[in-house]
Amino acid sequence: MMEPRFFYAGGLPTPRLFGAWPPGFRCKAPDGRPHTRPPQQPSGGFPLQSLAGIGFFVAALFYTSVAGFAQTAIRDQINRERQESVGSFFEEKTLEKARKFIRQDSTYYVGHMLEGAFLFFRANDELGFNRAIAPLQKAMDLIEKDYNRDLRTRSSNFNTYARVYPLHFDYGLITYFLNRCYQNVERQEEAMRVLYHVRDRNLQMETATDSYNTMAWIYHRNRMYTSERFSFLKNSVTENVAMANKLLDSAIRKLKIDLPLVNGMFDPTFLNRQYLSTFHYKAMIHDYLLDIDSAALYYNILLENNAHSSNNYAHFKMAMGEFEEAEKFFLDAEVRERSLEKNTKEYFYMRGTLETYRGQPQMADTLLSNVLREQGSTPGYGWHCIGLARARHYEGLTAESQERITKAARFQELHIGTTWGQEQYNLAVASLQYLNHVRFRQEFMFENDEWYFWLNPLNWFRWLKHTLAIRHQKMILANLVAENPEREQVLYSIFSPENLINFDEVYSLIDGFGTRYFISLYERRLATDKRPNVKKYYRYYLGKLHLADGDEEKARSYFESVLNDEQIKDPFETLLLARTYEGLAHATEGEAREEYMLKLYKLYPQLLPYSGLPMSFRLSVDGPAEWREQLEDQLNDTELNFTDASNMPQATVSITAHAAGGWAVRYRVELNGETLQQGEWIVPAADLDKTGRLLAYRFMGIYKNTLGEELPPLKPVKEREAA
Repeated sequence: MMEPRFFYAGGLPTPRLFGAWPPGFRCKAPDGRPHTRPPQQPSGGFPLQSLAGIGFFVAALFYTSVAGFAQTAIRDQINRERQESVGSFFEEKTLEKARKFIRQDSTYYVGHMLEGAFLFFRANDELGFNRAIAPLQKAMDLIEKDYNRDLRTRSSNFNTYARVYPLHFDYGLITYFLNRCYQNVERQEEAMRVLYHVRDRNLQMETATDSYNTMAWIYHRNRMYTSERFSFLKNSVTENVAMANKLLDSAIRKLKIDLPLVNGMFDPTFLNRQYLSTFHYKAMIHDYLLDIDSAALYYNILLENNAHSSNNYAHFKMAMGEFEEAEKFFLDAEVRERSLEKNTKEYFYMRGTLETYRGQPQMADTLLSNVLREQGSTPGYGWHCIGLARARHYEGLTAESQERITKAARFQELHIGTTWGQEQYNLAVASLQYLNHVRFRQEFMFENDEWYFWLNPLNWFRWLKHTLAIRHQKMILANLVAENPEREQVLYSIFSPENLINFDEVYSLIDGFGTRYFISLYERRLATDKRPNVKKYYRYYLGKLHLADGDEEKARSYFESVLNDEQIKDPFETLLLARTYEGLAHATEGEAREEYMLKLYKLYPQLLPYSGLPMSFRLSVDGPAEWREQLEDQLNDTELNFTDASNMPQATVSITAHAAGGWAVRYRVELNGETLQQGEWIVPAADLDKTGRLLAYRFMGIYKNTLGEELPPLKPVKEREAA
């Protein structure tokens, strides 16, 4: 889940007696539009959620009151120039001005702060964030050295507080950027040290760095680790999550203590939203724990105040099995929570998963291909490669899926602003690696179903190669699951805010490991889980497990209970429904099996070549005799069955010479007057020997252009590879 960086949309929470803006104060947003007053509607996320918010945020950075400070003439000049600035962090002149300030007075924090802020927003990778750390750390050291007493000043007297408030604000900005940099390069000890500095100064208004909230976030984000990794952590997931919750309680307690000092100085709406910021994190943790009632309570409060993270609420709905609501809020997050920070855009990845659930993997392919093309090799590239690999896996484009998952495996992802960590990333990669290798063997069998094929020893070797690759990938996957301390909480729950593989992939984690154990596990969860929409998935799993255990009668009973569920007609239940029909086909014989296979074919045809269920068609081929016979022979060599039965789909193929050379192959699959598949493509004359097998895939809605698992060799990739 994304970090809900909740902050007042106008950036600077100006004391009420100042008025909305300091006199004569103006700035420009990155697009050059001037902002003369703060927006009235608070944002639901990080301060840089909109251009208006950015403009005000940037403007606040360049503003410092000099009243009451005994400063040198040089520092007075720096302050005046800063106050007059009209640029933004994203303009080169900001860096130029920062360096000028440093030349004028290298012991003054302002120049280092501006340089660090500029580099922070320009950073795309670990090197970039490390470059930003040096000036930001320098700025923090200098402001603490020169103004430590002012930073520790707490007062209910307006004049006293107004004198130190600009320093408090600058300190909040410096520590925010610095803490984020340390987090982004996984230097969590240093990130916590920055937060300790903020906490220990006990600011009566933490304007950018929420010390307790951010400490809670770091504990939750790193919950899988122990003190061996980072000294501040506890030694179990449970303890780390409990510590995160304890820190959030401390955040609320501090707000209550500070209230008498700030009440009357700041707008009551802003003060209220300080509590809502903590509620963001409370909701996130209760969601993770599947404390449904508590999570819903906090989310409802946030929704009522328009202070929610649409992305995180969508994750909550996803965990509840309410997929239509989840999609709605993921779409909302794309607009509402776009940030100029280089953070992981979770909503694109999750929408891709939802499209596979809906039976539209090609839509996921289009979405994620566009994101990768626009985004390039910025943080999140690896995650979107995984999402695209998953989409192509369900399209039946196994080689293309493997190519993309290989890119993800070779990419050094930065998990910025998200609880998605490297362990989850590795598991998602390993899961698809394993499933793709299973698919390669299945394709090998699907394409070559003739008995004489096995007379060639080379084909035995290829089969063995696939088998060994599957065993190797399964071992990798099993080790990752065994080492995962939250497998019970996250993975076996099927749907969890931190489970980043789909329900179909989860089964691959448990398949072959203790069937009786998992039957017992899911029987308990079926009885106790408070999420009504998830129970059908437990029943499906129980059907699969009983089928694997050889009890077809119990398997059919559970599969049929899935079909009888009231919500099964939800469009996002398409994959579940298709898998259920597949399970019933395996658990039945004769006409019943054929009926279930037809339902599977109509619903999600791309699954059939990999199901071990030979699909039957009536076949009609029209074209030159020699090519017609060759095409029919190729089709008969595949796993497909061809029959005269009237209840089977009619596949009609025509071959004609193409004006540009080669052959135009047209096909149509119909059943009871309904067109299920159709298309055409141009086949070079030299490739006609492959056309029958490619056509067999196209009957299944799989648009392969090549056969086998091998694609052209990947180009060498750099650490930060472009799409």
